[in-house]
Amino acid sequence: MNPKIVVIDPTKCSKCNDCVVKCEEVHGVARIKKAEGVPIFCMQCENAPCMKICPVDAIYLKDNIPVVDREKCIGCSMCEIACPIGAIFTKDKVAHKCTLCLDVERITPACVEACGDNALKLICDEYLEAIKEPKRKKLIKVLSEGIKEILY
Repeated sequence: MNPKIVVIDPTKCSKCNDCVVKCEEVHGVARIKKAEGVPIFCMQCENAPCMKICPVDAIYLKDNIPVVDREKCIGCSMCEIACPIGAIFTKDKVAHKCTLCLDVERITPACVEACGDNALKLICDEYLEAIKEPKRKKLIKVLSEGIKEILY
């Protein structure tokens, strides 16, 4: 498991763009994509599809986080196609993705620090699993009740 990921509470996000602006300020290009105005963050996949599909091995693990080697990247966009959530993209013939600011040696990612809404949090995988389990159970219950209504 990867040690950390950035998660967003969409109920707190005001779509102000401060996280994107700060990311661009720190990295020169915003590594955060947005959908419907809400930021999408790389989930730092354990068996990263972007890394597996790269034909020149330009994506490698640094402290268990997939990182793009800008010198090796040929801009083919295969990683972009492989990403299950669309968090990696190609710009200026180089792939870009969130690295939790590892490449600029920050303890807390710039986007998390910049979020005035307190909508972004840096959490560990174990915590994510712990909060997902009750939600999974609730979803299963809701779905099973819905199926009963359809069948009976």
